[in-house]
Amino acid sequence: MIRGTMTVLTSILVMLILAGCASSPERELSQKVPMYAALPNGHDPLNPSRLAPMYVAATSGVEGNLARHLERKRGHALNVLSLSGGGQNGAFGAGFLIGWRESGRRPEFDIVTGVSTGALLATHALLGTPADDAILEEMYTRVTKKNIFENRTLYGLLSGADSLRDTAPLRSLIAKHITAETLQRVAAAFDDNRLILVGTTNVDYGQTWVWNMSLLAKHGKLDLYREVLLASASFPIVFPPVEIDGHLFVDGAARSNLVVPGMAGSKRPKPPLYGPGNIYLISNGRLEHPPEALRRALGDVAATTVGVMMDQSMQTALTRSYFGARFLGYTFKMIAIPDDVDIGRDPLAFDPKQMRAAFDAGRALAKQPDPWSSAPPNVGDIPTWAMDAFKARY
Repeated sequence: MIRGTMTVLTSILVMLILAGCASSPERELSQKVPMYAALPNGHDPLNPSRLAPMYVAATSGVEGNLARHLERKRGHALNVLSLSGGGQNGAFGAGFLIGWRESGRRPEFDIVTGVSTGALLATHALLGTPADDAILEEMYTRVTKKNIFENRTLYGLLSGADSLRDTAPLRSLIAKHITAETLQRVAAAFDDNRLILVGTTNVDYGQTWVWNMSLLAKHGKLDLYREVLLASASFPIVFPPVEIDGHLFVDGAARSNLVVPGMAGSKRPKPPLYGPGNIYLISNGRLEHPPEALRRALGDVAATTVGVMMDQSMQTALTRSYFGARFLGYTFKMIAIPDDVDIGRDPLAFDPKQMRAAFDAGRALAKQPDPWSSAPPNVGDIPTWAMDAFKARY
């Protein structure tokens, strides 16, 4: 992350501390049960000992497992797409999806999941027409930072603001591309047992909440659909949190940079009903932190430290996703931004040149005969023998 952003952050940190408690009203902890969200394991966020009501309804009692339920409903092995966070680097995912369609090999997805910028990609990735691809290209190659945020004034910061920037422009961008007609199409896909799942971070409870966006669409919840997307892409401190039913949400990547469906339920799933499906994972970032001699300056240290933390979050999410795919009996396929693509160091820069470079790289990579990796890189956190043993067993 974010050298430019973190430099700004650290330069005004003292002012924020001095102003911090002056103007922020106290909030009460919401006890409202979510009707459209569950924990990643499918359990009720406010009563984690039981499956969430939304999840019980979705699985119809098929071992409490979403993947197996959808296999029966769809009548074939599933194609699942998981889209990670990454700010402006979502341009890579947008380009990859378009190049994948142009190659003639992109399947119809049964489930699409997204976090942060991946959440913004997810709706049009599931719908999957050339018109939807054109929207993704517009969103990720023709926007600048003015289409995403506005910097707050010094007076606003000192008056108790909850973020450095205002995301009113991003709210408008979401509303432009998520319309009532879009919702009707998502609802029609839901009737065909195809789902969109989006991850957010509930900062009041310290939990990841996964939203069934398709069920929201089926119930005509356009405003809530848009708010969940905004919440999933609201990078904490930099962008304001989003309040939904009294709960406060920030970027889904704050806790988990990926959502892997089918892992929820009270029992380990039986083997796939129709043979192995596929989990395709697009990482909108690099897989390893590039070595660099760091200047001993506050902004640089802060930016690089947060960057290392985000890299580690991505690596952990990839490993968890790999384990989940193999336990489900699915094929794991992943792709990430190549090291030689100039994407800069600040994923919140929304630099048109860097976004175009990421978009073009994704589009070109998707047209290669086999661009996928079959396992995440082992960056040293898990012993090689343990990974080898797991691969041999599953």
